[in-house]
Amino acid sequence: MPSDASLTQHVPPANRLPSSVKPMLARLTREPFDSQSHIFELKWDGVRALAFVEGGKVRLQSRNLRDITSQFPEMATLPQSVKVASAVLDGELVIFDKDGHPSLSRLLERLKRRSRGTVDRGPQATYVAFDVLYIDGESVMGLPLLKRKALLHKIVKASRTLQPCEYIENDGIAFFDATCEHGLEGIMAKAKSSIYTPGRRSPHWLKIKRRRESDFVIGGYDFGGKRSLFGALLLGLYDSSGRFKFVGEVGTGFSESEARRIYARLEPLQTPACPFTPPPEIQSFVYWCKPEVVCRIEYGEFTENGHLHYAVYQGLMDDKDPQDCVVDEAPGWPRELLPG
Repeated sequence: MPSDASLTQHVPPANRLPSSVKPMLARLTREPFDSQSHIFELKWDGVRALAFVEGGKVRLQSRNLRDITSQFPEMATLPQSVKVASAVLDGELVIFDKDGHPSLSRLLERLKRRSRGTVDRGPQATYVAFDVLYIDGESVMGLPLLKRKALLHKIVKASRTLQPCEYIENDGIAFFDATCEHGLEGIMAKAKSSIYTPGRRSPHWLKIKRRRESDFVIGGYDFGGKRSLFGALLLGLYDSSGRFKFVGEVGTGFSESEARRIYARLEPLQTPACPFTPPPEIQSFVYWCKPEVVCRIEYGEFTENGHLHYAVYQGLMDDKDPQDCVVDEAPGWPRELLPG
């Protein structure tokens, strides 16, 4: 373990940092819980990245070991907020919305613009560090999580570019409920005594995601993937003017037998006219359908432009009138898209 002196003096590291580290992964659990042996922190809606800080420079590594430094040029100032000569941090690159909430849709839109070569003048990202793996060339991954957290907060100075992730102890249920009330994605539960195991999906780290349910009308289906009948269902909701709005796709959650049942319902409803207003831009081949079949979808959130994230099919709702599937009754529908 590094001494206190090594945490405050910029001495040359005895060993250089590794070229890459596979990030430790979490398992999904359905329900929040209280625990005296866990800490609880926000599940950041961003891009997972390891930050290698050395020689006054930073190198960002994605979850799949790609170098993504060039995609986030504002991170060049991150080493100024690290109080040691070298370190490897684990965290997420986050863009915050006007309410101070992390926004994955804003981050993805920025990355799309950069990939197209468009000059990006959007909001800057912040690196939220929730763990430290190396300090001055020495691995601290074998230390218990709480000791790594203490080291992290000792070596990191909060700035516009870099923030250490805060956490609470014991009260996971109340914390989860509070994040849901604020429209956040969920929380992480981490065992206080856990060591960092690179590349492993560990039972000592648990993600607890907020899930929502609502009913949507099927307006078509496209092709792709392994399923032969269709790839994904195209979903819509009615707005206050009676227009049928496209709100995204769902391509998971149905077995082959359920897919055949859905297809049998949709095939007689095929129509050459797109039922959505305005028509969506779909890259794959599409069959439009008359909007007469309703299904229940579990999802995480809507993007800012009203498209579903993390959608999972739950079943057909034969007793639901399609006209009753409206945008302002779908949990999480963006307030900015509601009329006046």
